[in-house]
Amino acid sequence: MNDPAETDSSVAVGSVSIEQIAADWLAAEGDLARGSGNPQQAEVTARDLSARYDEAIRTASREDLRLAWEAARVLQAATEMGSEEWAGARRLSELLRGEYLALSPSEPAAS
Repeated sequence: MNDPAETDSSVAVGSVSIEQIAADWLAAEGDLARGSGNPQQAEVTARDLSARYDEAIRTASREDLRLAWEAARVLQAATEMGSEEWAGARRLSELLRGEYLALSPSEPAAS
């Protein structure tokens, strides 16, 4: 992910932000779908990143998810509208928006 998303709104899980984990996972899924590189390694990478993403989302608070979504929106705003990079940033922001909206305000994060 590009530097514009590395704002104060970035929420870290360990040393990596939720939005970075999500961006890496979406990129790995895209590589797998396109069949680029080593297909077996691409599948292993995508599964590993999917597990990391699931863990990050499961343990995040609603505020963490909101901040991750905000950081993804900053990234999207910093890219040229209509470009492939913008489309990827849009997928990321919509994914994190959905995660934020799915966690009801009264629902605590899993521990």
